[in-house]
Amino acid sequence: MKNFFDDIHLFLKNDVAPISNALDHDVPLLKKIYQQLIELNVLQLLVPSGCGGLGGDRAEWIEYNILLSQYSGALLFLQAQHQFAVTQLKKLLPAPKAVSLLKKISEETLALGIAFAANKKQLQVTKVKDGFELSGKLFWVTGFDCFSSVLLSFDIDKEIYYALLPFQNMPEKIIVSSPTDTIVFSSANTVSVTLDRYFISNDEIIGSWHEQGDVMEHPVIYNFAGAAKALLEISTRGKYYYHAPVKEKYASLLNQWENYYKKIIENKSHPRQLRAEGLLLAEQCIHFARIVCGAESILASHPMNRLAREIWQYSVSGYSEKQLEAYLEES
Repeated sequence: MKNFFDDIHLFLKNDVAPISNALDHDVPLLKKIYQQLIELNVLQLLVPSGCGGLGGDRAEWIEYNILLSQYSGALLFLQAQHQFAVTQLKKLLPAPKAVSLLKKISEETLALGIAFAANKKQLQVTKVKDGFELSGKLFWVTGFDCFSSVLLSFDIDKEIYYALLPFQNMPEKIIVSSPTDTIVFSSANTVSVTLDRYFISNDEIIGSWHEQGDVMEHPVIYNFAGAAKALLEISTRGKYYYHAPVKEKYASLLNQWENYYKKIIENKSHPRQLRAEGLLLAEQCIHFARIVCGAESILASHPMNRLAREIWQYSVSGYSEKQLEAYLEES
């Protein structure tokens, strides 16, 4: 696994770092770089070795997210769709269809997107003969024109079902909006998908599991850590870094980062609170990098500004009222 991460780091440093700003908004360029990343076997990460993958679990997911978030949030945002799809499929093991799909990911380098439909007001699911009928809208489905399929999850009677939804050459009952133009990762082609009595047969169901009601650790926790670390590294190249008070503040923030990273690894803190702490730390690092870099930080090309935008994106990704309360409490 060490060689895998060494190769990824080298690729990010040499090929991604010089074009990180452009990757946020240039669709063809992001797709090209993502394809190059795929050639480094990133799709196999987290896939069990028994299914032909590289293996790995939470620790490797953390390492990968922190690494990528230092170089390109857009690239990570696209790749995170696939990683999250893989983690959902692993929940369904040893279901034969889940095993088969994980093997296909490894053997055919199949990249998957993901779409959740947890809100019954947005997507209505009806049990019909031989399957399910879905009507409504899926918001924020990322990777249109990049992924051929997305892993769709929907729930009925607290049972969560998974099936593949075609994301190219779609039937008439699937309507896709134009890509949403955001100020952050517009290159990732995020769309909304409307289903009009779309039928999914029982044979198409990959597997299901009973909803537990647990609070899930959202991966933006790792992204905050990666972006904060990158901002601290940028500050060491800042115009005013030579001042003794600046170096003292840097040491303090680095110590905060190390403590936060330790909390992530130990996995004992409540996920919502840990996420709120990550946002606060990342914003402190933005402020620090800005004042240490001085006037050059207002340049559009300055790497600090890309990271600041991406932290903004992370702060509202997978957002809920409960998370809002945690943010406000921490601030």
